[in-house]
Amino acid sequence: MTVRYPSLMRWMHWTMGLLIVIVLALGLLMGRVEPGPVMNTLFDLHRSFGLIALGMIIVRAWLRWRGPLPPDVPGMPPLQTLVVKIVHLGFYGILLALPVLGWLGSSAYGAPVIFFGQFTLPALIGPDKVLASQLFFLHEVGAFTLIGLIILHVVGVLYHQLVLRDGLLHRMGPF
Repeated sequence: MTVRYPSLMRWMHWTMGLLIVIVLALGLLMGRVEPGPVMNTLFDLHRSFGLIALGMIIVRAWLRWRGPLPPDVPGMPPLQTLVVKIVHLGFYGILLALPVLGWLGSSAYGAPVIFFGQFTLPALIGPDKVLASQLFFLHEVGAFTLIGLIILHVVGVLYHQLVLRDGLLHRMGPF
């Protein structure tokens, strides 16, 4: 029987997955609509959900590193285990960096970061359109890198589930 992750970690994994899909979808959509109220709303939602993601990834990283976690999958080759660890570290790094880059970019652009219309977060840096452009470029590169990591992650899980049939999905499965 495969040892499972704690239920809180599993819940956070699937909730973060849904949240990341929402944030990425909003990010892709907001640049494809005409400037105006709809675009502004999409930006505000993207920022707000991004801030929730930042809070969740901080909690998730704390939970992961405080342990205990299930042992590595038995029989997994060392190279594959290394790739898994690198992909997971990549997830944590990017999921921490993306909201910060977005907040920094918004600050440099002079756009307020308003959390679901309830309160405005402080600007992290002063206005600087050139810096804003650079930060948003890094934010976008990070987002597409995240998409690549998600694809690797899903392909890996499918490989374990459909080819190896080793019960890996059960470790993080919602049920």
